[in-house]
Amino acid sequence: MKLGLCIGMNGADKFELMKEMGFEYVETHIIGNENRTPEEVDAWRNALDKAGLKCESSAIRFPSEYNPAGEQTKEQLEIAYEKFYGDIEKTRWLGNEILVIGAGGVRNYPLDKGYDVNNVYEQLAVVLREVISPAARAFNLTVAIEGLRQAESPTYNLTEQSVMSAKASGCDNIKVMTDFYHMATENEDISKLPSFGDMIVHAHIANPNGRIMPAAGDGAGYEVFFDNLKKAGYNARLSLEGRIQGEFEPTMRAAIAEMKKYMW
Repeated sequence: MKLGLCIGMNGADKFELMKEMGFEYVETHIIGNENRTPEEVDAWRNALDKAGLKCESSAIRFPSEYNPAGEQTKEQLEIAYEKFYGDIEKTRWLGNEILVIGAGGVRNYPLDKGYDVNNVYEQLAVVLREVISPAARAFNLTVAIEGLRQAESPTYNLTEQSVMSAKASGCDNIKVMTDFYHMATENEDISKLPSFGDMIVHAHIANPNGRIMPAAGDGAGYEVFFDNLKKAGYNARLSLEGRIQGEFEPTMRAAIAEMKKYMW
C-alpha cells in the first residue's frame, strides 16, 4: 500500500517534510484549481518535483449541471459532459491517476417531493455512463465514487451504494473508494468490504471522533478496516484526510506511525 495526504495548493511548502516523514504521494482538489496561473502551476509542480512526490489522486464533484431528480435530456447530458471534461482538461497539470467523485451538494434531490430513490440511483448511473466515464477515459483516469455522510448528501452514503451504481453504469473505469470516517459515522458494516473486491480502487482514513488525524491509542478501531481491506485484495493508495490537531509535523508523524502498524 502507498500512504498519501490530502492537502491543498497552499501546502507546497510541506512537500519535502512530507517525503522525509514517509508520505508517498499527495491528493488535492480539482475544483478551485481550474484557473491557476502558469506561475502558480509551475511553483506547485516544482515543489512536488523537488520533494520527489507526485499528485496521484484528485477530487472533483458530480457535474453541477446535473440534478438526479428526474430523467436528463440529451442536451443536459451534453452540457454536463462539456463542463466536466473541461474541468479535467484544465487541471491535467496535477498529474493524477485517480479521480475521486465527491461533493455532496450537487448529488442532492428533493427529499420531500416523493422521488423514488431507486430511480435516483438509476439516473446517477446514467450520468456515470454518459458523462463521467467518457470524460475520464479521454484522460486515462479511473473514477472512484466517494460515499458521504447523510449530513453531506442523500446519495451514496454507503460504499455498497457506490458499488451498485458503478456496476449499473457498465463502465470499467467507474470504481469506488472507501472512507473509514464515512463508514464509521454511517455505521456501515465494514465486514462487507471483501465482497466489493476490485471495485475498490482508493481509500481515505481519519479518526471518526472529530475527523482528526489518527494517533496511537485513540480507540478508533482501525485494525478492522485494514483487515477487511486486505481480505478484499486491496493493495493501492490510502490518503489521510482529516483535521490536523496541533502542530503539523508531530501530528503527521504520529499518524504515519499509527497507519504503518496496519499497512502492508
